[in-house]
Amino acid sequence: MRQRKRVIAIGVALVLILSGCAMETKEQARQRLSAGGDNKTGVAGAAAPQGEAGKLTAVQFYVPSEKENKLSVIDVPTGKVVGSVQLSEAPATVVFSSTMREAYAANMNSSTISFINTQTLKVEKEVPVGPMPHGIVLSPDNKTLYVAAVADQFVYLVDTKAGKEAGTIDLGAGAKTNYMALFGDKLYISDHENHKVYVVNVKTKEKVLTIETGKTPRAVKVSDDGKKLFVPTAGDGNLETYNTEDGKLLSKIPVGAGATDVVIAEDGQSGIVTSMEGNSVTFVDLAGGKPVQTIQDLPGARHIAYNRLQSKAYVTLSGSDEVAVIDTLTRQTGERIKVGTMPHGIQLKALPGIGGSC
Repeated sequence: MRQRKRVIAIGVALVLILSGCAMETKEQARQRLSAGGDNKTGVAGAAAPQGEAGKLTAVQFYVPSEKENKLSVIDVPTGKVVGSVQLSEAPATVVFSSTMREAYAANMNSSTISFINTQTLKVEKEVPVGPMPHGIVLSPDNKTLYVAAVADQFVYLVDTKAGKEAGTIDLGAGAKTNYMALFGDKLYISDHENHKVYVVNVKTKEKVLTIETGKTPRAVKVSDDGKKLFVPTAGDGNLETYNTEDGKLLSKIPVGAGATDVVIAEDGQSGIVTSMEGNSVTFVDLAGGKPVQTIQDLPGARHIAYNRLQSKAYVTLSGSDEVAVIDTLTRQTGERIKVGTMPHGIQLKALPGIGGSC
């Protein structure tokens, strides 16, 4: 038995080496293992994927396009659009289950969440939620989808197994939810109209902290150790960093007009910030608290995602209907991939241990 396990382990290692792709990050592994390992959302012996674009092991980016009501599937190794999924009205963001067998898309104008089968590239269910769903995050156990609805004060909870709404979290009269980040039992929700970030305990569903931010906070992110909250503030053109324990401001780095989204390097020392109204991205030195380099001529630079090795960053350009590929070592833009009209969010689909360096 021991010899058989050794042979299997060597075989897996060879597959990973031949794929030319990186292993999962420490944080991704931690979240997966704390949720009980590879969960049961996938079905053993499931039917084979329908077509090349639906291969479970394919390394891809999913990009929703607001104006065409569809989702583009981009093959990472070739940089080509290899498939699409028709969605409801004005899809904004998308997330994957940890097995990558399911994806969930928020459709703003139809006020629904699309449940997508990533092997068949078909929508299997539409779940009504609150008005104008926008930011979405999925619990590590894949059971609960948290949905921010821009037009009201609630975060909506969707039971992914039952396929229906399963309650709300009330953030108070006048609150406007936008983007979210989840770390442990803390959910961070940006309020772009009231210039705040709310911190909610997902176990008690109660607000435990309100952080006053700069003008128009957008896509918030949490550091891998959970100690820092990164907040791009569009109205001020800054990247703000807060202590998650007490909500105190730690730093403020000028980036560009309409600061929108941020990715943080695994070592926590640097990051890249998109600026939608500034049509640019800015590399920042987090340790030194300063901007390093700005890349211009990126029309409507909106959302951003790293590949697994963080050697490339993919940016949706809502102004030119493209995804720009940026080499993070040379800090230069490379190819631009044509996608649907007004691309919004972007999310990497790659199984643990597969993908990202291609």
